[in-house]
Amino acid sequence: MTVPQAQKQVPILAALAQSTRLLILDRVADAGPDGVPAGDIARAIRCPASTLSFHLKELSRTGVLEARPDGRFIRYALRKPALQALAGYIAGLAGASRAGSRRGRKGPAGRAGQRSRSADAGQLTFFGD
Repeated sequence: MTVPQAQKQVPILAALAQSTRLLILDRVADAGPDGVPAGDIARAIRCPASTLSFHLKELSRTGVLEARPDGRFIRYALRKPALQALAGYIAGLAGASRAGSRRGRKGPAGRAGQRSRSADAGQLTFFGD
């Protein structure tokens, strides 16, 4: 993953690092693709409306939730592409998608790195050690 792709995950990870927001996501996920009104979320997680509004705004801002008007109410639904991108990023950190891309790869850079390490055996490097 590139630096810009990783940086896109930071606001999402920050938004998810709060237990009330995880409860909100759990309730919204249970509702399915049609979403759920904010009032139903508030009752399900026992959260005051003003507090819930703040959390819903943060989750919507990061792209994890979608807010859709439905008459007098606003329905919230998961934005699966944002969550799938985050899941892919985390799976990559765990090595699921990197196993073949970094480990065991022998290419020109790998051979050059081996030569330079043997030539500078006493020197520490940040890359390739």
